[in-house]
Amino acid sequence: MSVTRSGVGMWAIAAADFGAQLELVELPEPEAGPNELKVRLFAASVNPFDVKVVNGMLRGSGEHLFPLVPGTDGAGEVVGSGERIFGTFFHRPVGRGTYAEYVTVPAGNALAPLPEDLDPAVAAALPTAGMTALQLVESLGSAESVLIIGPNGGVGSFAVQIARAAGKRVIPIGRGDSLVEADALIDLVSADRSSFEANARYAPLAFNTNYVSSDSAQNFGMRGSRETLVRLASMVQAGDLEVPISQRVPLRDAAGVFAGRGPGKTVIIM
Repeated sequence: MSVTRSGVGMWAIAAADFGAQLELVELPEPEAGPNELKVRLFAASVNPFDVKVVNGMLRGSGEHLFPLVPGTDGAGEVVGSGERIFGTFFHRPVGRGTYAEYVTVPAGNALAPLPEDLDPAVAAALPTAGMTALQLVESLGSAESVLIIGPNGGVGSFAVQIARAAGKRVIPIGRGDSLVEADALIDLVSADRSSFEANARYAPLAFNTNYVSSDSAQNFGMRGSRETLVRLASMVQAGDLEVPISQRVPLRDAAGVFAGRGPGKTVIIM
């Protein structure tokens, strides 16, 4: 069934309730509050975190708005100033994310200038996955070899490239592959403590991104910053980092972006 815009508002991809399927909806354009920016988005990228938010991961931690628009990463133009930016757009209350034509963002979020020669879709795919990968690799210190479990997703693809550029021997491990010993391990896959601990036996230094370890030092969380975004953009511009975009989906056709997610990043194009 086709959907026709009424002439006001904006298009967005949203869920009517926790766990509901995404659908194309028309919503009022958001208005920026104090210390916020209103941004006309060019592109937004899809992250596993977005799926978790729709499924209710944060339901006990604060107010949610419905229809719930997911999405934390994007690239666009600040309404009023015309400044081109990219970065992380998450804010509370939860539910007005980047799967939309317009979004508001706290001015203090991790945001950086969008270079004129950087494809907005590429920039939109960088923030969460790229910053996580860069900070993970830097957390490995002098480790010379690293097992990366889940090397084909957004974070994994970036981590493989960044670790190799740092001179480390990278051992990519897919689901079902046999592990070998290494100096360090990055586990992007394990969703339960026993699986992670079984993998962590293969390296004296281990991190996971799903917060399943009993050791808080092993539970890795990304810390967003303008500086890190600028570094990532510079790496892409210099040809030192390839952004693994697997598909570009127009916003009007993006209701199915959570289904059948494969290697690399899915980017929604406005």
